[in-house]
Amino acid sequence: MRALCPLLVLGWLLFGISLPGFAQGPQLFTAEIDTSQVICWWFLGFGAEWDSYGYNAAGITDDDFATIRQRVEWMHLPLARIMMQAKWCYQGDDQYDWESAQMRSLYRNLDVCQERGMTVILTEWGCEPEWLKTPDVQNVADPKYAEIIANYMDYLINRKGYSCIEFFVFVNEPNLEVGDWERWAQGVKNVHAAFQKRGLADKIPIMAPDQSNIDIWHKRTVDELHDFIGAYGLHHYAFEAMVRDGKLFDYFIGAWGYTFNNDPNAGYKPFIIGEAGMQDGAQHPYGNRNIDAVSYGVFMADYAIQAANAGSSAVIAWMLDDNSHPNFFWGMWRNKPHALGLRPWYYTWSLLSRYFPPGAKIYYLKPKAAAPRVLAASYPGEVEAPQADWTFCIVNNADEAVPIDLRVPFGPVCDMKQYVFNSATAKTDTNGFPLPFDRIECDLDQGTRILCSANTVVVLTSLERD
Repeated sequence: MRALCPLLVLGWLLFGISLPGFAQGPQLFTAEIDTSQVICWWFLGFGAEWDSYGYNAAGITDDDFATIRQRVEWMHLPLARIMMQAKWCYQGDDQYDWESAQMRSLYRNLDVCQERGMTVILTEWGCEPEWLKTPDVQNVADPKYAEIIANYMDYLINRKGYSCIEFFVFVNEPNLEVGDWERWAQGVKNVHAAFQKRGLADKIPIMAPDQSNIDIWHKRTVDELHDFIGAYGLHHYAFEAMVRDGKLFDYFIGAWGYTFNNDPNAGYKPFIIGEAGMQDGAQHPYGNRNIDAVSYGVFMADYAIQAANAGSSAVIAWMLDDNSHPNFFWGMWRNKPHALGLRPWYYTWSLLSRYFPPGAKIYYLKPKAAAPRVLAASYPGEVEAPQADWTFCIVNNADEAVPIDLRVPFGPVCDMKQYVFNSATAKTDTNGFPLPFDRIECDLDQGTRILCSANTVVVLTSLERD
């Protein structure tokens, strides 16, 4: 047998490229996609927190915003969770200012979302901490608070025409911002009643509980508030070891399983992870010491795969942009003093956002991918799977390369772009946007073999996006 070129072998090991004839080395992993078993029929996508709150203080100019918009557009960002504060528009004594500086900044974000057909989860941040105090409002259970919220939602939906706002969250992380279940639950009921009075209840479902890393609030929401809400959402900052070991999948299976078992209408309500991020290195609320590392990009892709394979309708990364909150360092890019520099994890999250669009079908694997992890989707969802476009995301967080066979029974032969992300490569254009490492012809019915390098993310897709 002819000896392999050492440089070619090195390329395989570093970059994780397609190996049609590879049959030796590490143990082969076979991922067969079961097109008869759909995990999520109508996926909402991989989104991000995109707040306008800090933009004025950061001095974000029209040119800066054009750069931000260009990045959002390349991602085809499907959904955004966006902060709202009642005090931005409510002045007290039943007076509203719809053109305050904060409201105009909010409109700029919402305008992009509306034009792009994105889904917005508008989140009223709360009123009890000192920095969130709202005139004439005592606490979150105050009926006046619900009235103000219904008034501004009526203005945004019916006056401004923001049909992109599809979900409403009542209080960010209420287990932390409020701390009192009964008071917050009464507030949810008040808002639901105020929405009904305004004719908004059928247009804008409430998403709850928006808890942060405390399961009892989710369980009580399912048990006690399921008649008042139309979507479930929680926050989870996961430890690296939990994700590396595949335990995050089990966590979300448990959370969503509890919902199905206890809410008779759960099948009609999306399950959304409202904030996703790493707990290791976190300095809440300001940032994460690991945010600039290549490993953060691998971690977030692994998180996304496990969450989607567990049946999540959407995963929202915290967060898009450091400028959204003063002195924060959680974003896919840095703040204005650091020239809006892209971080490595923009590479992986932007690919997930771009190539697993709303309307995709997420499929089960045979066997279930414990390690390496595989996410498989066809698009558009209404097209029968073998004829649709396909996207796969593979994460190998082990310390050695793994050969993987991807197979879709009766699947097409298709030309697929292959993106590769690790410490050795992350091919980009002049804007910092991902470029394919190569293009390969894949016979999905017969199987396509990929050697995924250690600590690497590979995205394969036949989907073309402008």
